[in-house]
Amino acid sequence: MKKKVISIFMIILLVLSLGACGQESTESGSSSNEKQFVTVVTGSTGGTYYPVGTIFSTLWNEKLGDKGVVASVQSSGGSVENLNMLKDQEAELGIAMANLTLFAYKGEGKFKDNKFENVRFVTALWPDVTQMVVAEDSNINSLSDLKGKRFNVGGAGSGTEYSTNLILENVADMTFNDIEPEHLGYFEASSAMQNGQLAGMNAEGGLPTSAVSEIFASKTKVKMLEFSDADYNKLHDVAPYYGQFTVPAGLYSNLDKDIKTVGIKSTLIASADLDEDLVYELVKNIYENYDEISSSHKALEFVKLEEAIKGLPPVPLHKGAVKYFKEKGIEIPKELLEE
Repeated sequence: MKKKVISIFMIILLVLSLGACGQESTESGSSSNEKQFVTVVTGSTGGTYYPVGTIFSTLWNEKLGDKGVVASVQSSGGSVENLNMLKDQEAELGIAMANLTLFAYKGEGKFKDNKFENVRFVTALWPDVTQMVVAEDSNINSLSDLKGKRFNVGGAGSGTEYSTNLILENVADMTFNDIEPEHLGYFEASSAMQNGQLAGMNAEGGLPTSAVSEIFASKTKVKMLEFSDADYNKLHDVAPYYGQFTVPAGLYSNLDKDIKTVGIKSTLIASADLDEDLVYELVKNIYENYDEISSSHKALEFVKLEEAIKGLPPVPLHKGAVKYFKEKGIEIPKELLEE
């Protein structure tokens, strides 16, 4: 009887010991097994943000899945909504125009009562180019001709909506009250133009923009408005973050000449609270797989390491991005570093 009690006692000790070892093993390996969910908020499906967000999330799942990263992409209303979603912790990453990120960081403009000091740049991306596409039979040859016309200004709360208003005010001395504004996604606007329901649309995005490709390839004859040097100077005087860009002839079907226009750098953004090591891995995999992803979308040809911080206004870079860029020998100006 005594031997039986001792045997049972030894079995209990063995079970407890194995349980403790298992718990220790689980704890020590938690970092490799723990899921890290990364939602990237983008823009309308007809723009550039959504397909590029899809490319990024696919890349991260492929390259970092064994480290627990589970990335997904979500369409949205664009830059303003993305900034608000990050602030409300409804997403981990977003794509947003550099100027609107600056406004959110400083609490200016549309963010006057909604300051987001915790926003951080992860990297610059491509220039978001202003593409004012109008029907050839609309009698619109300049921004001033938009007066009284039904024109798509971008989704409500989007960076495109903000930019369209800014451009109209400072280049054409007009407001949305002078036109019939619509707030559609890019593909919806393209369809509306083809149905004769819109005179035109502003489709800001990296080149080429899917919905612009669609409308130029359709039976509806369209053209793109140009920005003269004088137009650019008017805009640049009040918004120095704008640059001059060219939509090259042949980029879209039936676009037979270069179009001089304007644009702003788009950026990948995150909250400062997002894990530093995670951000380091995310940005590292973008640049170390450049050859793979750049062939997936023409806009990604601009996403080169030497361009990673160019054109960024004074909003701090995320510490994880700083770590990677410094490893690569990129000199980061003081205004892009946390104090």
